[in-house]
Amino acid sequence: MSDLELNLPKDYRSADTLAFHGRDPASPSERVAGSLLRKALWIDGHARVLSVRLDGSQAVASVTGGGAAPEATVRRLLGLHLDPSAFEVKVRRDKLFAPLVKARPGLRVLLTATPFEALVWAILGQQINLALAFRLRQRVLSRYGVEVGGLVAHPRPQDLAMADPDELGAMQVSRAKAACLIALSGAVASGRLPLDDLATWDFAEADARLCAEKGIGPWTSHYVLMRGLGLPDCVPVGDSALATALERGLKLEARPGPREVARLMAPYAPHRSMASFHLWAGLKGTPA
Repeated sequence: MSDLELNLPKDYRSADTLAFHGRDPASPSERVAGSLLRKALWIDGHARVLSVRLDGSQAVASVTGGGAAPEATVRRLLGLHLDPSAFEVKVRRDKLFAPLVKARPGLRVLLTATPFEALVWAILGQQINLALAFRLRQRVLSRYGVEVGGLVAHPRPQDLAMADPDELGAMQVSRAKAACLIALSGAVASGRLPLDDLATWDFAEADARLCAEKGIGPWTSHYVLMRGLGLPDCVPVGDSALATALERGLKLEARPGPREVARLMAPYAPHRSMASFHLWAGLKGTPA
C-alpha cells in the first residue's frame, strides 16, 4: 500500500468535502466516517477501494488491494482542479454572492471520480427529487457495479451498455431514462461519444456534442461538463434548486425560468460553475 500525500490550500474546507461525498449515507459506492472518505473505483482495470483522509493541511490517500493512489482522481474528488480565488475576488461586492462567499470562503466545485459517473448521475437525476435520485443510483450501482472491500465500484460504460431495460424498469428507472442510459453507455464504451476527451474541446463544441445525443439537454450537458469534466463556466439552467436559490437571493417575485436563470448568471462568467455551487450550497447546505 503506497500513500499519496497532497498539501491542501490554507482555506480548504475539509468538512464541506466530507459532507458532500457522504450526503447519501446509503450509497454503495462511497462512505465517509470522521475524516476518512472511502470510495470504490476502477484502477488499471481492477476494482479497488481508494481511501482519502483529510488530516489538517494534508490529504493522505491510499489504495486497498494494490497499486498507487491515482493523484488525478484524488484531486477531482477534493476539487483541487479549480482555484476559487478569482471568483471570490470578482464577487466581493456583489449583493447576491458576497454573502454566500463570506459564509463559505474557499468553497470548491467537487468532481465525480470519472466523467461517466457524472453522466449516469445526471441521467438518473433528471426531473426527480434528490431522495429518489439517490435510491435509483443505489439500485443501479448495486446491480451493475462490482463489490470490493464492502463497497461497490461504479459500473463501467460497457457494464451499463448491456443492461436489461426491463430490469432497470423494475428498479423504477423510467423507460425513457433506461433507454438513454443504455444508449449513452454504449456510445461511451464504443468511443462514439468521447466523453473523457471533451474537457479539451472548446466549451461550445463540447456542449453541442453532448446535446446532440438523445436524452441530453442543456441541464444534463452543463451538469456533466461541470461535475464530470471540471469546466469552470457552466450553468445547469433548468435546475429547480438553482432557480429557487436565485429567487430567494435576489428576492424575485417568482422563480425564474431557464432563460431568466441564464440571464441572471451571465455577469458571473467565466466562473459560473463556482457560482452555481455557491447557490446550491447556500440553499441546501451542501451542493447537489
